Amino acid sequence: MEKRGISKLDLKRRNRMQILRIIREYGPISRVDVASALEITRAAVTIITNEMIEEGVLVEIGEVPINAEKLQKGRRKILIDINVNSRFALGATVDEKEVSVGLTNLNSEILDKSSMVIDERTTSKDIINYIIKSCNTMIENSALTKDKILGLGVGVVPSMWGKLKIFYKDGVLDFSSFIDKLSSGLDLDIDCGNAVGLMALASNDFRTQSGYQTNTAFLHNGNQVNLAIVNKNELSSDYVSYTSMIEKFIVCPNGRSYEGYPNGSVKAELSRTAMLSAILEVYSKDKTPLLWDLTEGDKNKISIDTVFMSLMRGEEPVKTVVDDIIAKYTVLINNIAISHFAKKIVLHNYKLNEKQFDYIKREMIHLVSEEIADRVVLSKLDGKNNFLGGCALIIQNNFYTKGGMR
Repeated sequence: MEKRGISKLDLKRRNRMQILRIIREYGPISRVDVASALEITRAAVTIITNEMIEEGVLVEIGEVPINAEKLQKGRRKILIDINVNSRFALGATVDEKEVSVGLTNLNSEILDKSSMVIDERTTSKDIINYIIKSCNTMIENSALTKDKILGLGVGVVPSMWGKLKIFYKDGVLDFSSFIDKLSSGLDLDIDCGNAVGLMALASNDFRTQSGYQTNTAFLHNGNQVNLAIVNKNELSSDYVSYTSMIEKFIVCPNGRSYEGYPNGSVKAELSRTAMLSAILEVYSKDKTPLLWDLTEGDKNKISIDTVFMSLMRGEEPVKTVVDDIIAKYTVLINNIAISHFAKKIVLHNYKLNEKQFDYIKREMIHLVSEEIADRVVLSKLDGKNNFLGGCALIIQNNFYTKGGMR
């Protein structure tokens, strides 16, 4: 029987990948500390990192700062870091209301971006053509050569999969048709994935906290409620595709019903439609005159801003509904924090301003604890820079996983 071991090329790629991972997580670091973290010889680390420096993948940034309390004898350690401008990434995200496209360096610093508002009249061809045109324009404007661009990463939210002909095949999302259409106008490597998970990855802080990596839960609010978990700086395999499983969680036993879901489920209680329905149950000129005036009696003008304005002005029926919704969200967040050991819960696409968010957190503190409420933060991503999820995918797959090799 023929025995096959790992090839020299694969070994080299793996070692480089591990070195990049350590630098990504711990920041500027010396070769000595890299060797200690990976438990390989300093000589091996020196050979590999020197080669990566020659290629421009890594860069030396100077000596370790002097610590007056721990004066070192001899030559101080030289810090190395990733050269974030050695390669660049194109990303795109398709959600229910917008297509965003952008160009970043390896540190997700935005160099260019564009977006297009979409609605039910927008066709899949419109979306694909916009992504192709935007990418080609950004490449031309940036004056980057092809070897400097890692490729294009595209995230698509689950509610848009049908429109773009993305389906499951043998239990795995099949983006092949979508990729083929994009490839017809782009000479780039293209990777695709569930936008919710990719945006969670883009929101992740890869730096460890006192050497301990914390789990992050990413809760996306759209036509579906979606959850992705980043575990030890990687997307949890359970949430790579099936981010909408969260909709079956129960937040109110024997609560509202929705066909195909348990009574009191997230789908039945906390979807956009469900929350609007709860407001509409009290919405009238007599019961909610403030909200009625703010919306000019038009239910289509009801928004987070108008609801909170009437709440802050003392409209009791609105406050009762909002506080009930917050209570159900608190149950959901508490369960996510405990079941996934999540030290941070990121709320994405909730369109809350600071004052509104402060109100919600105060209510959560009353219901659970300040410790749980403090884990909840608003996402830094918005519609126009959601493309960072696509960038995160192509950077991960075509740079870190390949050890920075071309």
